[in-house]
Amino acid sequence: MKKVMNLSALAISCSVAFSATAGSTLFTNVDIFNGTEDKLYEDHNVLVVDGKIAKISSSEIEAGDASVIDGQGKTLMPGLIDGHAHIMINYNFDDIEKNKDLTDISINAVTVAQRYIDDGFTSVRDAGGPAFGLAREINAGNITGPRIYPSGGFISQTSGHGDFRDRADAGFSAQVEGDVSNFERMGIGNVADGVPEVLRATRLNLRQGATQIKIMAGGGGSSRFDPIDTTQYSKEETCAIVEAAADWGTYVMAHTFNDRSVNRLLDCGVKTFEHGFFINDDTMKRIAKEGGYIVPQMWGLSPDLAKNPLMPAEKLPMVAKLQEQYGDFGQRLLKHGVKVVFASDYVGVNSDAERARRYEIYWRTQAYGSNFEVLKQMTSTAGEMLALSGPRNPAKGKLGVIEKGAIADILLVEGNPLEEMSVIGATPKWFDADPEYKKIDTIKLVMKDGEIYRNEM
Repeated sequence: MKKVMNLSALAISCSVAFSATAGSTLFTNVDIFNGTEDKLYEDHNVLVVDGKIAKISSSEIEAGDASVIDGQGKTLMPGLIDGHAHIMINYNFDDIEKNKDLTDISINAVTVAQRYIDDGFTSVRDAGGPAFGLAREINAGNITGPRIYPSGGFISQTSGHGDFRDRADAGFSAQVEGDVSNFERMGIGNVADGVPEVLRATRLNLRQGATQIKIMAGGGGSSRFDPIDTTQYSKEETCAIVEAAADWGTYVMAHTFNDRSVNRLLDCGVKTFEHGFFINDDTMKRIAKEGGYIVPQMWGLSPDLAKNPLMPAEKLPMVAKLQEQYGDFGQRLLKHGVKVVFASDYVGVNSDAERARRYEIYWRTQAYGSNFEVLKQMTSTAGEMLALSGPRNPAKGKLGVIEKGAIADILLVEGNPLEEMSVIGATPKWFDADPEYKKIDTIKLVMKDGEIYRNEM
């Protein structure tokens, strides 16, 4: 006899995951977006057993004692994936450097993780920060959050994008050792120079449980002392990091913007290129040919970026000029067949980062001209990229798709995201949006690993 699920308000609001049953859940009467096709499969049924999708059918599924959820014609789709976020950098940079310690950012990270799940994100690749403990506590069921792929402290050269020391702290001579930043003290980043130092930083992150390694290979918009056009880390240093990661069966992701940097990274075997806005067509073709991924937060090319409180004012004129020159970046990536993954680049004060994440979904639809393309970037393509972690991958199965045998990361959504992305939170408002966090009311259910974390059915 089938049992109809009836979750109490207490169970829904509990801070730890509530499992529908010990084993199985049957979704009936749903329209499926499978993560790979530009269509919905209407009026289907999906059976989840022991955290995996066991059966998909347009006919009735006999499921014994499975808990049954009547989907009422809603869209069943894969859980969303954020390919680049900084869950532990959850205050403004200056505040972290001067006023916070690891306790502050760790406590706030619990809220960040909960809101990721509420927004339908079941996996997040953390691109730099001490997220190991957070990942362990989520895996243990002690707090609610997405499946985290931690990189550990990002690895940066002196004067690189991860060198957050004040001007005098770095010292004025190579023979005079300077101070370290809070970013280094708390494990958000590592400043390392030369092959021995970068190997030590890489191996320390792997020891702590990194699923991939993050390096800073170029300048950035939010850092004070490294112009965005610079190339960072020598070929010897870069290749040493990649080899050390490969020794553990995993890969390197790199913050980068220009052709010189990207081609050096490709020479060494780097797999994913974060941001990458200012590369030419030949470099894009090479990334596609060699099976790499571009992971850009497209709001970096939005005119509203000037309102971002993390942007140093002195860099705004240069950024505006680059935005104008490279405004067709998204379309060129598609033209050359580059695999693209969604990135919110979640960083900073919660309200700013959360609004940026929802704005990013909208802005990508403008940059790529296709809801389906953006949905792939948030599901199946992102799942492919996460699988590059090999034996370090915390997910023991396929992510980002609705298919037999895949991990049961599932959303039920009111509406069709192929037609209207607002049903998963897309909004044209960014810093003019309401800073108070509110759940997306069209996301009705969130399941991760076969367990239900949010249910408003």
